[in-house]
Amino acid sequence: MGSSTPQARTAGLPTASSLRFSLAEAQPLLSGTLLPPQHFSGNPLDRTYDKRRKFDGTSKQDEVSLVVVAAREVCIRESPGAGGSASSQSGAFGGAGGGGGQNTSAGGASVTAAADLQALLLSATDPELDLNSDSICLTWVYGDVAYQLPLYLLGQDRTERWTFALDVSDCRSAFLDFLREGCGLGAGVALADLRAALPQLSRDAAAIAGQATSLSQWHQSHKFCPRCGSPTAPVESGLRRQCVSEPGHKQYPRTDPVVIMLVESPDGRRALLGRNRKFTPGMYTCLSGFVDQCESVEEAVRREVFEESRVLVAGVAVVGSQPWPVGRYGGCELMLGCMAQARSYEVLVNTDEMEDVQWYDKDELRAAVQMYDNAAAQSTSAGGAGNSGGEGEGVAEVPMSVAQLQEASLEQLGFFIPPPLAIAHHLIRTWALHEGPWFSPGPPAAPPAAPPAAAAVATGPAVPAEDGAAAKL
Repeated sequence: MGSSTPQARTAGLPTASSLRFSLAEAQPLLSGTLLPPQHFSGNPLDRTYDKRRKFDGTSKQDEVSLVVVAAREVCIRESPGAGGSASSQSGAFGGAGGGGGQNTSAGGASVTAAADLQALLLSATDPELDLNSDSICLTWVYGDVAYQLPLYLLGQDRTERWTFALDVSDCRSAFLDFLREGCGLGAGVALADLRAALPQLSRDAAAIAGQATSLSQWHQSHKFCPRCGSPTAPVESGLRRQCVSEPGHKQYPRTDPVVIMLVESPDGRRALLGRNRKFTPGMYTCLSGFVDQCESVEEAVRREVFEESRVLVAGVAVVGSQPWPVGRYGGCELMLGCMAQARSYEVLVNTDEMEDVQWYDKDELRAAVQMYDNAAAQSTSAGGAGNSGGEGEGVAEVPMSVAQLQEASLEQLGFFIPPPLAIAHHLIRTWALHEGPWFSPGPPAAPPAAPPAAAAVATGPAVPAEDGAAAKL
């Protein structure tokens, strides 16, 4: 890298003690939120916007930490061993802060993370590191080419060391070779798709990787001004982009809201699940869809359920959320988890969107959840084999992989549900393990108006009335 070779060290990322709102402190505020904290949430960095805006290229520490990303790929390395969580000395992001090196497997059991983020440490005064310009970057020379690799500010750890995403999208293969050979990190380092790597990462590492890859994807897809077509450049340490021709043309990173809902039947005994043609064969999950412009969460739930199944929905309750930086269309999504009360039973599948939509009994879904719980218990017992005596003990079965578990569920039940990494799993789990109906029995007090598609039966066009409602001609 330039005239000098950077030190091929890795950095642990402790939980930020300066974080204003810890998860434990937030629990009383989240008393109405019924789902557990989800993957990609709980970022250990202090990422408060006002603090990041005060970044001026100086640091109380001598070093800065760089997370290497290329769009949806993030640099990871295999954990040095299976025993215990990684620490800051070992170079793992996920092990700091106590329990960070643990991941959540089926049913909520903890297992040691199989991989960690590979962070690079550079001196804050490195001549190739430009932290004082509006568009901060790292100059990396490879052969006869000098790359200006953009940096995006992520936040500070508890030692007040600044952490950045280093975007190598323009030289992905060359930089990976440099890490493996030039830095001596070997073949254990890879740029991996975040969605595929998620089961291997600790919760902390997943949250940081999600933030870093989200920024990389957004910056890579917004290189031109949507208003005049001129090039744009990252400014404010990567917190936004700005048109090079018209400084007033500004763009900010976006998050797309998505509703995902567990629809309960009117009698409270069944739940509506579906699948599209892109899903793994046999997987059924909650219905979902993007929130339209100027649409409430409740309206989006009713519309999406009606569009995909023609089932009418009355009550809607938001019970949790999950950031999802590995969305279907290359953007970061915010999954808004809901419970919804159906007011009709008949299903008419919209085959343009869905392959199948079905009602499932609560006992069926409990059995599907139990498949993951059994696998988690098996994994735990295998990890502790030989630690306790007893008849028939001493030889533990090899824990099933998620793919094997889903295959077993498909064989025994005829379907399987998503793994615990997704909020859909926790919506299904929470409803299936809840005794009795989720919503109060009986007809809803105030049924909502018919969905737009059904309302279109009325003859004659509609024009806005003075109070904003639609009046029929």
